[in-house]
Amino acid sequence: MSKLGRTMRGIAIKALQCGSIPQHVGFIMDGNRRYGRKVHVGNDKGYYLGYETMEEILAVCMELGIKVVTVYAFSIENFQRPPDQVEILMGIAKTKLAELCEQSELVQQYGIGIRILGDVSLLSKDVQEVVHRAVELTKKNNRAILNLCFPYTSRDELTMATRSLVSGIEAQDLDPSDISTSVLENSLYTRSCPPMDILVRTSGEIRLSDFMLWQCSRACHVEFIECFWPEFTFWKLLPILLRYQIRAATLAESRRAFSEEEQQQQVYIKESELEYRMYSDHKMFTSDSNEAFTSSPSSSSSVPSTNPWQSFLSYFGGKADNTYSSACSSDTEVETEYRHQRSSSESTITSDDLEEDKKMDPVLHYRLLAEKQERVTSFLTHRGDLPTCPLVQLQ
Repeated sequence: MSKLGRTMRGIAIKALQCGSIPQHVGFIMDGNRRYGRKVHVGNDKGYYLGYETMEEILAVCMELGIKVVTVYAFSIENFQRPPDQVEILMGIAKTKLAELCEQSELVQQYGIGIRILGDVSLLSKDVQEVVHRAVELTKKNNRAILNLCFPYTSRDELTMATRSLVSGIEAQDLDPSDISTSVLENSLYTRSCPPMDILVRTSGEIRLSDFMLWQCSRACHVEFIECFWPEFTFWKLLPILLRYQIRAATLAESRRAFSEEEQQQQVYIKESELEYRMYSDHKMFTSDSNEAFTSSPSSSSSVPSTNPWQSFLSYFGGKADNTYSSACSSDTEVETEYRHQRSSSESTITSDDLEEDKKMDPVLHYRLLAEKQERVTSFLTHRGDLPTCPLVQLQ
């Protein structure tokens, strides 16, 4: 690039940084073979130029301050291509991965962690070794992320996440009622990444080709560009970013609407935990007071023991249900009966069921909500990093 070109790019980047900068951008790098035929250099050179373009665009994204770049490097369906083409792609992938993790100044300068998203078991042993080495050498980098989808399809990712949750239920680490869109989303390869803001596909094809279907379904700016991937440059990315900035406020509002219900649920759980702690403290105080009254000769015959259920309702201004409280005179009996009913139920617990439980026994309801939150958090934390897709806490 000429000195004038670098100067102009620097000015354009400074101007873009005055607006909203996306945090996560995805690229479907399509058109490498067609570009090779177009310029008469063959498929091999077309693939190689495609990887060089990826490095150039990654550098631009880092300059802009984009935190996560996700690229579609190889689809699982690409294994159906002629064996010689697959071999060429694997050879280039090995070479470029080794260069990125061992020799790239860009990776070191911006602290980029390389993560491989996909079913690595489908790769040959020599490619797997390079993949694991690239991830291992950059796993401590946490200022930016390069997600290489290799080999990947969105359907395979969703299948992997679903199997993970099913295994959690079978191992009794999760309850079927724990499964939600949020829990599924936190089981995907991109679970430690910010939401995808922009998805770009080159070559003029208007389809997603089974790439990041879940991630780009919520408030994501999608663009289909009429150029082959090796022809894609900063100046073709510039208008995409400008159009994104025009829509940024609308996209952010749409994303907030999607997450509003989830945020309300989190607030409700925290309030429930607080109320349960308040009740527990009150119950302990009541119990101590009863013991004191019971131990006094003058009050032992006149002060009856306090039912915890009645104490709770009294504390929060409610009215005790005498029939229910006499049938279940202690928290233990209530909880035992509840769990028995739930375990013998053949249907999934619905939100209406939970609301009914809350009306019947708020104390137990709050306790079970707290247990649910702890159970889900523990499962998502301890299900382990996928070997080539470690969790990254971005700075």
